Amino acid sequence: MSVIETKVHMLESVAPDLNLVSKTLDKLIATIADDYRRKLADYERVLAEYEKRHGMTTAEFQHGFDSGELGDAPEWFDWDGYAALAQEARKKLAEVELGRS
Repeated sequence: MSVIETKVHMLESVAPDLNLVSKTLDKLIATIADDYRRKLADYERVLAEYEKRHGMTTAEFQHGFDSGELGDAPEWFDWDGYAALAQEARKKLAEVELGRS
């Protein structure tokens, strides 16, 4: 059992008002979701700048980069890194949203 699971289990055992615990956890989850939304907006802003500068979408870039067609300029690695960060943020945000429903 993880540390967090242990703490949640303990709260379920000792909290006089589980509704309060649930509301507090909901607020924590909402804060985490907001953080991922902010990060994703920042990453997407950077990706839009790359797309405008190079006249291609991030998907088009990734196809060319992954296939080796674009070479290995340092900027390509930066773009690829931001694309990966954005994808991870989307994934985590989807997990949070799924868990809230």
